[in-house]
Amino acid sequence: MGTSASNSGGTGGAWTDFKRDASAFARHGGTNRIAKTLAGYVAAAGGAAGAVAAAGPGISAGQSLATFLAGSTGPAGVAGGLETVGFGGLVGSDRFTILSALLDRFGGTGSNLEAQAARNALVDVLAEVLPEDEDVPLDEVRLTEPAVVDLLQRYLIALIYNRAIPVIDERLTRLQNPQLAQQRDKELRDFIEALVRLRTQGMAPLTTDWQGTEGREFIERMLRAVYDQLEAWE
Repeated sequence: MGTSASNSGGTGGAWTDFKRDASAFARHGGTNRIAKTLAGYVAAAGGAAGAVAAAGPGISAGQSLATFLAGSTGPAGVAGGLETVGFGGLVGSDRFTILSALLDRFGGTGSNLEAQAARNALVDVLAEVLPEDEDVPLDEVRLTEPAVVDLLQRYLIALIYNRAIPVIDERLTRLQNPQLAQQRDKELRDFIEALVRLRTQGMAPLTTDWQGTEGREFIERMLRAVYDQLEAWE
């Protein structure tokens, strides 16, 4: 389900409260418990400001992803997106080679939990963009602006989920009931998706300088809007 079921998080204070709320959600489910659990995660991360500040790997990866996605809306499609991020030479390579190269460039090696959360979120989105049928030319796979918005929202949904899930995942595993754990996991994902889509309306991805300060601040603002809402439910 998550990035790591073995990570137990910090200790004491807000971490204790977060773990207690995660256990209650795992056992009983429900929207209110999800909100309280995620609010507990934000508190343990140092509040909304702290959660955003710690999300550096996810923000940087999001900038690179957005650059690629926006570049894939032109007449050369995904081939043009690869050219935009300096990987034009990969056009014609197999899907695995392209995916691996993009993951390494955008998300690095995933050397810590934050980087791994970003890398896993990238996998979710890039797997949607690159055609499974390798006989389909990449220049025929062309994204629209609404598609770019949707894919960026999916990235943020996955990133926020991946950052909070290790402690929650540990609690779900303790249920020793895979079906119930999957149900709780879906509840959590659906809740995060609804919140992210609500708080990230009005994106203009094709007019944003994603690799510059503008792009970084844009993603920071979107994350901050979500974490501010979660913090308010504490």
